[in-house]
Amino acid sequence: MKTTLTALQIEGNLLAPDMTAQILEGSLKGQSPEDFGFNKTDKLADEIATAWGDAKAYWAAFQRALARLDENNSATSITRELWSVPLLQSLGYDPVYTANAEVVEGQTYAISHRAEPGENKPPIHIIGCRLEVDKRPPSGNPRLSAHALVQEYLNKTEHLWAIATNGFRWRLLRDSSLMTRLTYVEFDLEQILNGENFAEFGLFYRLFHRSRLPEGMDDADKCLLEYYHQEARQQGGRVLGC
Repeated sequence: MKTTLTALQIEGNLLAPDMTAQILEGSLKGQSPEDFGFNKTDKLADEIATAWGDAKAYWAAFQRALARLDENNSATSITRELWSVPLLQSLGYDPVYTANAEVVEGQTYAISHRAEPGENKPPIHIIGCRLEVDKRPPSGNPRLSAHALVQEYLNKTEHLWAIATNGFRWRLLRDSSLMTRLTYVEFDLEQILNGENFAEFGLFYRLFHRSRLPEGMDDADKCLLEYYHQEARQQGGRVLGC
């Protein structure tokens, strides 16, 4: 299936090809203002436009700080503090930094944030924009790339969905035993912001908003992302990018 959504990449069977159009149209379950925690009389388009304005302001400040930063700096602090955390707040999150790595089955998982206060809240891992989501840092620490670290953590815990990002590329990950192939939904926000692509930002908002993810571990199988994923599986696994 061809798509004009140039900043979106879907690997694996997390979403079916026709879902993006249905989500943008608001015709799929979970796309009314109330589903995002707004009042019934609120207009979702207005909320997205407000978040878009905020995102552009955060992005401009982040880019100015990045230009002043030493080229050997991974930019982790400013990626988190000036861009990723403020953007997440515009999407309904209350991100909390996790200072101590979690030990699971003898391995450490230094996942940087939770969606909000509480150990059972969805994990969000934010690295510097000068690091790649799929590659280990040149220092060799941590032992895995951001994507691999979050994926392995999901596979070993009761968490079902998570976010991994370097600020430029934003990925939704799900618990999966298919470790031989990367499985994710990714938006290139660098392309979206620099290209003033409001339409794709709208889709990003509709998929990454806090209300899409589980509240915690106990209701993970009832969240909207899981509903979309199960619908995609029932449609037979034909996905974008395949």
